[in-house]
Amino acid sequence: MSLARPARTGAMQHVELDEAGDPVPAPAPAARRRGAWRWVVGAAAVVAVGLAGTQAVLDARERATTERLAATPGVVRAVGADVGVLWEPDPTQSAVIAQGIDVDGAVLGLAVAADGSQAFVSLDQRTGRERFRTPLLGPDADRARSLDRTAAGTCVAVPVDEGSPELAACLVSDGFVQYGDEGVETRKPATTTRVVVLDTRDGHVVADTSAPGATALAAVRGLAVVAVPARDAQTEVTGRDLLTGEVRWRFRPPAPGADRRAFADDVRLVGVDGLVGVAVPGWSATVLSSSGEVLRASRPGDADHVLDPVAGRLVLLSTTGSGTLLSTLVERGRADVDVPGEVLSFTVDDGSVPELVLTSSGDVRGWDAATGEQRWRSDVVASSNALVLDGRVYVSTRAGVVALDGQTGDLLWRAATVAGTAPGFLVTDGRNVVTAEQHVSGGTSELVAYGLDDGRTVWRVRFPDSLRFSLSVGHLLLGRGMDGRVAVLG
Repeated sequence: MSLARPARTGAMQHVELDEAGDPVPAPAPAARRRGAWRWVVGAAAVVAVGLAGTQAVLDARERATTERLAATPGVVRAVGADVGVLWEPDPTQSAVIAQGIDVDGAVLGLAVAADGSQAFVSLDQRTGRERFRTPLLGPDADRARSLDRTAAGTCVAVPVDEGSPELAACLVSDGFVQYGDEGVETRKPATTTRVVVLDTRDGHVVADTSAPGATALAAVRGLAVVAVPARDAQTEVTGRDLLTGEVRWRFRPPAPGADRRAFADDVRLVGVDGLVGVAVPGWSATVLSSSGEVLRASRPGDADHVLDPVAGRLVLLSTTGSGTLLSTLVERGRADVDVPGEVLSFTVDDGSVPELVLTSSGDVRGWDAATGEQRWRSDVVASSNALVLDGRVYVSTRAGVVALDGQTGDLLWRAATVAGTAPGFLVTDGRNVVTAEQHVSGGTSELVAYGLDDGRTVWRVRFPDSLRFSLSVGHLLLGRGMDGRVAVLG
């Protein structure tokens, strides 16, 4: 946006000099003073209007930046020194938050009630109040006695075309597995398993189809992908029409060896940008297209997939012959890119450093995601996650929070922690970097905000209600205690 210059207060006039004419009398002093005063007042008014216009433009820019950042995945709502507990989720609500479906100021997911019934619920992020609840499965006495509030299934966001209603797909099952304190497994086989598609605006059911025996779910555009494991046979993965349940394709991942047969039912599915990752952790990892075509077959040493939702890519983790870790970036329409080390995920990326991917393996290295070429190396040792904002990379290290130049890796600032503490997970509200400084000896943690530009301490407060750790899910800032207690902060 450009600012218009104030209009000129006068125009050029034609002046004729007449040396032979009579002298022009000077204006009276009083008139001259009044004219001068009017000129000063007019000039001041012009300056005031200009300043007001400039301030209005700056305010508009700040509002636009705030709105842009507020919509950026992972940026939490504004948090200040008056931070406190907004509401405390019960175990059922905590399970909903963990599913991470963030729509229009609400968090949504599959919830298991005290009577064992299951429902798709929407929770207001500011208050925890239920916006709506869609029952999906009736009471279950066995589930109620298990004291386990996690669902056998889960809900995932469904990619849709721009302008279409936002949808979620839920895997709903009456089967569950519970592990006791001594690792004793209690298994209730499922008698009904369905894929239910719902509108996230009001929770109404769009489609409800049977998926017998399914234990895992992923969604890509127009397709629900489910896995049906079998300990005594080969696991089958099927791609089904999202609305009709019609099977479009089938895939059978490599079966684990006899010594790993117990893990055959631990199939993980992830979907992103038209790709489907199928993994038996510790054994195989395969990438399929949305049409079921094998884009990348599992290779020796493959261990698992990691979904990078911020970058919209799959990352395959594998070990090389020498035992070192390798990360393979898999994106639709691109050749695979291998980078040594483990990818350090961005929980916020505003796109200001395109194609940057980080790995952490004793140091932090920046790579080009398109070519795999190393861009830079920093000797900082990452301890948690990283953020990208306005061309800078913010990293949590054991010695404090650091800001690196996203293009060169140069250290811009380092905010050291108080002696005996270490920073944890980094979050941002777009104004500051916020983290919990945790006492190594187990003492009380503090929440600290550092300025994005210079790392100065903006505020430091005792962590509310003796919570110890901070993290973010979507736009929610969460606190967690040593006992697993979770609170929504703001």
